[in-house]
Amino acid sequence: MSTVIYAVDIGSTRCKAGRTPNFAWARVEGADPSSLVGSSDIDKLADQIIRDLQDGQSVALGFEAPLFIPVPVESSALCHGRKNEGSRSFAAPPGLAVATLGLHQAAWILRRIADSCGDSIEFKTGAGSWPPSESHAILFCWEAFVSDRAHGRTHVQDAATAAMAFLSAEGNLASATTITAERPLSLIATAALWSGLATDTAVLRRPTVVIRPHEPFAGDVQAA
Repeated sequence: MSTVIYAVDIGSTRCKAGRTPNFAWARVEGADPSSLVGSSDIDKLADQIIRDLQDGQSVALGFEAPLFIPVPVESSALCHGRKNEGSRSFAAPPGLAVATLGLHQAAWILRRIADSCGDSIEFKTGAGSWPPSESHAILFCWEAFVSDRAHGRTHVQDAATAAMAFLSAEGNLASATTITAERPLSLIATAALWSGLATDTAVLRRPTVVIRPHEPFAGDVQAA
């Protein structure tokens, strides 16, 4: 089965006429790294994902926003970041803002997908679910963590950095993931349950794969 990888740089889709939103995405086909394209149009993103899934391709959809948070046992551990987040903690003001906006936009995208092809695909987040072994299409959601030296000049470049990093790591996603959390609460699972793509509430307690690139993508990104 052919696969497609998407990464979404979460940001405001609102902007004045003639300006580029602070939102962007990139798409690359798993078998062809030269197929990399990008855009700042969220409607075009949803439409393209739906076309890929309806064509029978499995999709790995990454969001550059915290997709799970810790719910510790002890109150003294509240308001602390996830393990290995460093200074870019989900609990810091920028992290809280992007987590909320990411949930908002992911829910919208997942509902669009569910309305068009929800009965024919499976929602997955576990590291062992990708690359897919199923004979039918799956939607695999993962987290991108693009920060510090990995940031590029544009939002599209950041999305491309995340997508290409996932492509490089997809053979062993469990080892590539270094950010973890005590008793994780999955925000992306919340969106999936709300959208109708997921029905098993156990997914709420599962962390996602987190891909954290170390360098920005230096190649070209064609317009989608």
